[in-house]
Amino acid sequence: MPSVELVGDWAKIRHLLGGGLSQKIHAAVRRATLKSALLLVREIKKGIRSQAPGGHAFAPLSPITIDRKGSSKALIDTGFLINSITQVVLKDKAFIGLLKTAVGPDGASRENIGAVMEYGATITQPNGHTIIIPPRPFMHPTFAACKPQIVKYYHDALKACLNA
Repeated sequence: MPSVELVGDWAKIRHLLGGGLSQKIHAAVRRATLKSALLLVREIKKGIRSQAPGGHAFAPLSPITIDRKGSSKALIDTGFLINSITQVVLKDKAFIGLLKTAVGPDGASRENIGAVMEYGATITQPNGHTIIIPPRPFMHPTFAACKPQIVKYYHDALKACLNA
């Protein structure tokens, strides 16, 4: 029977495996998830304020919309949208966006406003007029731009567990 030779720092591996590595990894992943969620919320809001989330400029507002609202800033009107962007972290998962329970200053539900802004919409009014709202994505471009930093958060968290 051939002999087996162990190569590497097996004492360290035994120490890590016996020292609650699983719990350390779960805690590190939770911390990286929270850090990532906070980064995304901050960067989404920053992107709306700069009018270029993830470095992608919004489609300009129509002259009619600018006249009606008195501003050429897309997605910024009452402050409802930007103030409603939030994060909810549960263990190793996170929700980033607008909660379905979000309500505007008038108390009305605003659960679809984020989707309308992100993907655009065509609205036909009872009088037959059609309003076209072009997409002004504020979440997806931010997610894409932040992906390298988020990957680094997880990489660093796991590396720290293994080097402990």
